[in-house]
Amino acid sequence: MLVRLSPAQRDLLLGPLHPEQHAVCGSHTLRTALATAALQSQHYEVDMSAEMVEAASLLFRLACANGGPHRQESRTFDAAYILGPRDQTHRTRLLSALTDGAEIREVTALRRAVHRPRHDDDPQPWTIEDAAHDGQLRLPDDDVHPIWPLKPVLVISDSPDDDPVGLLPCRVPLHPLPPPALSSVEYRLAPLVLLDDRSYAAFRHRRMPRRRGLVVVCADPDDGTVYPRAAAIGADAVMAAGHDLGWLHLRLHDATECRYLPLDELLPDDTCEPPPYGT
Repeated sequence: MLVRLSPAQRDLLLGPLHPEQHAVCGSHTLRTALATAALQSQHYEVDMSAEMVEAASLLFRLACANGGPHRQESRTFDAAYILGPRDQTHRTRLLSALTDGAEIREVTALRRAVHRPRHDDDPQPWTIEDAAHDGQLRLPDDDVHPIWPLKPVLVISDSPDDDPVGLLPCRVPLHPLPPPALSSVEYRLAPLVLLDDRSYAAFRHRRMPRRRGLVVVCADPDDGTVYPRAAAIGADAVMAAGHDLGWLHLRLHDATECRYLPLDELLPDDTCEPPPYGT
């Protein structure tokens, strides 16, 4: 989606106000998109994913909480308005995000908040641990924000092989799961999904929705039947196990916001081309 930002808003997001200590989904790609955006009619139109909008919203909430010269600019960016139904309350959005796997954190020190309402209409339903307030401090909805932490790359396979996609060793965390144990939330929130083609039938049986960032890995590079199967589930690419690892490692680190290895250490002298088995 295209999101319009003023120059002051863009400068704020590119400045020092950045939660480097937290692996926030969308923060790396947001900064890349901001750095390359072109100024048009005194505004920047930035192509953002939902994760990037949430990361930007968190940074603006931090700016609003901490004051400063850009306080007003931070108030004009509302992720709930950009992403959700217009009649959705902030509390509804927070609880929905919590159910979907987000962490809820306060917007000053990013301490984790827990939903513990004392009654249905509790104006301060969120609690954080705080030694100065008898071990617990209560917060209203406006003082907390959903944060989507980075998840490990999902490897879907029911093979007994310890390395069914031929990727190890790998610095990016991998989460192997057989298709029967896969949940829709895990599948949707994973930054990248590698599907062992030998588990294709069991995966199709789960009827997971289409998503970007799905790569089918086949054991036999000469198996031409894998391409229509990959197209049927909307895969981005097909590759052979143990092949095109330079390209795959770039995808892994890019999907996980380059948290585990800086991008300049990943780039080789020559260009890593996509695998020739792309769909």
